[in-house]
Formats: sequence, structure tokens, C-alpha cells
Amino acid sequence: MSYIRIGFRPALARTSRRSKRPAAAPAAGPSPELKSPSDLSNAQLLAELLGPPPTRLAVEGGAAPSPGIPQGLAAGLPGITSPEVEAAASRRLLVARELLCRKLLAHMQGRPLVNSRDALGEWLQLHCAALDYEVFLVLYLDAQLRLIHAEQLFRGTIAEIMVYPREVLKGALAHQAYALAFAHNHPGGTTVPSASDRRFTEQLKAALQTIGVKVIDHFIVAGQSRYSFAEHGLL
Repeated sequence: MSYIRIGFRPALARTSRRSKRPAAAPAAGPSPELKSPSDLSNAQLLAELLGPPPTRLAVEGGAAPSPGIPQGLAAGLPGITSPEVEAAASRRLLVARELLCRKLLAHMQGRPLVNSRDALGEWLQLHCAALDYEVFLVLYLDAQLRLIHAEQLFRGTIAEIMVYPREVLKGALAHQAYALAFAHNHPGGTTVPSASDRRFTEQLKAALQTIGVKVIDHFIVAGQSRYSFAEHGLL
């Protein structure tokens, strides 16, 4: 099988190339000098978070121009009185989120997953926060189930995502992983796994067994909630 589709609306399935972060949609009026937070160093993120707002956050037509800012991310926050202020606040939220994600990953690095489940849950929720499309994440683990690396491997639509087992197996071999854990989100939905979620997990587990790699868990994230296949006896 060349790919596995998970979700609820097959007609909408699509995928993208491997990426560390979801690519931002082009927006009107942005400055090319304003980079996505994932492309900045820790020092640059701190400087932007603590310093004055970037001067190129002007908004045309009410659209937030900063790279990676989901529309309406800061809407409804106290003091948000104009599109310009909303864009600046949204940018700050993304910068803060990126710093927190990096801190949580650093905390989990080299530690057994069972000893970092709270940090893992927070990282998953932060990574998927405000996303209106599904993403598929892979955590590569060593023989002591310590985190080697975590990455977003695929991006889908609001209803489903296509996962290519070949790419998952390539990642496992490249990182010399003993075991993997997966995660994907349900935008605006519940954490209850669908029939396709269960079928997909079993198919991917079987594919990885052919190269001697175990699957220890599959998480589903929705808002502030998460579901563990392992904790519910589904692995």
C-alpha cells in the first residue's frame, strides 16, 4: 500500500511534503524579512517576544500577514481593538508557543517517554493549537524508549490526512529508532478514534514490524484533550 488515508471525508484528502512546521498560506502585504517563528533562533525569538512589535505587521483588508499566523488566533483577547493589534498579538502568541514547544522538547530529549507524558501532552497540544487542518507527528525512540527526535511528517485537510508508510519507515531507519509513537489532531472535533484511525494504526504497525520497529502508542489531540491508544488497550 503506497499510502493510508485517515479521516472522514475521502473526497477532501490531500497531503504535503515532509515539513517541520505547517507551511503558511501567502497573505497580503507581508514583509519577506518577517520569518516564521520556527525559522528563528532562541535568541531571536526572545528578542521579538520581549521587544517592540515588528514594524512590518501592517494589515491590509483585515488579514493577518505574519507568516504562520492562523486567522483569528488573537481575536477576542482583551485589548484587541484593530486588525493591526490582532496581527501583532497573534505574532507574539506564535513566538511564545514556539519557545514553549522547544523547551518541552528539550525536557523530553533523552528521557523515557513514560517519564515525560505530561510534557508530551503539553507539547502535542501546543503544536496543534489553532490548526484548522490535520497533521501527523512521529516520535522516534531508542531501545529504552527515550526520545531521539520528533517531527511533523504530513499535513492534510480539516477532515483527513494521507500518511505514506514508506516515509514513516524511512524516518525510523534514518533515526535508528527501536520504537515509534504517533500523534495526529482532530481540528474542532473529539479525541474519539474513528474506524479509519484504528485501521490505519494497525496497518502502520504491521508495516513497521517488517523492519523490527515497535509502535508503542498513537495519540489523538483535540483542543485541550488527548487520547492514547495504549492506555485504552488498542495496541
